[in-house]
Amino acid sequence: MDNRNLENGKPKPLLVYLVAIYAASLLIANILASHMLVVWRWSASAGILTFPITYILASVIAEVYGYKMARRAAWLSLGLNALMAGLIQLSIMLPQPVWYDGIYFVTAVGSTWRIVLASLTAFTIGKFVNDRIFAHLKSKHTDITGFKFRAMASSIIGHIIDSSIFTLIAFVINLPWSTIGEMILVSVILKWGYEWLALPITVKLTKKVRKYESMENTK
Repeated sequence: MDNRNLENGKPKPLLVYLVAIYAASLLIANILASHMLVVWRWSASAGILTFPITYILASVIAEVYGYKMARRAAWLSLGLNALMAGLIQLSIMLPQPVWYDGIYFVTAVGSTWRIVLASLTAFTIGKFVNDRIFAHLKSKHTDITGFKFRAMASSIIGHIIDSSIFTLIAFVINLPWSTIGEMILVSVILKWGYEWLALPITVKLTKKVRKYESMENTK
């Protein structure tokens, strides 16, 4: 780990909090992904409610703490999601009391393994592309100059890849191609639109985190 991201040999407290929120948002998104929403007249996975948060935090982490830390945060989040899916499937397979009807639990989260598989594949590829584009655009700047452009430019590519792969793996068995295409388009528009609307908050948060870490480094 970069020594700049350590404090007394341990990860900086604020970095730990940001990564924890980042990982939790991805876990929540994969649970919500099994639920469908109607946005005007279009269909969309409820996972769109939290997925943009992961991209906002990813931009903040990459901008302030660097590309390597952003990748570590992504791998940690993916590992936790794989663990969640594995434990859910194990709990379904283990013996249950005769008086307990687990059908509702299976209905609610039984498909989580497929959702997580779709998420692991889509997020790994989409996030890798997003981070690489962000890092390339940032390579010429040591400060926040150009942050808005690189955050939104990298995100739109990441969202297209992420949403396409996720929707295909998660729903191709159950939904017609027309609905899948609609879901991909709506998902990309909503995620990127959400980020665009939240961009002032993202910029402000990034500046505050940079300022906080700069003050901590001077102590």
